[in-house]
Amino acid sequence: MLFRISFLTALLLFSTSALASDADYEAMPDGDGKDLTYAMCSGCHSFKLVAQQGLSHERWDHLLDWMIEEQGMPELDDQTRATILDYLSEHYNEDR
Repeated sequence: MLFRISFLTALLLFSTSALASDADYEAMPDGDGKDLTYAMCSGCHSFKLVAQQGLSHERWDHLLDWMIEEQGMPELDDQTRATILDYLSEHYNEDR
């Protein structure tokens, strides 16, 4: 069963764990959406898996759809999804 997860819920999930140090972020670059992206992605797998992808915005969007439909990732509200997509597209794109 899919459910929506809000931006505030994702932040709550992240804040209930110990506050992450820079080492905990697996060398993620600073930027809007860093905390949210890390919290949502690293809940299921190492962020290193994400960092090695190097995808366009469109391909990241498709990959999120696949993770929701095939891997049981919670469906994201529009704001949360946009924040994650913008972060990934900016820092882990084809030109990185």
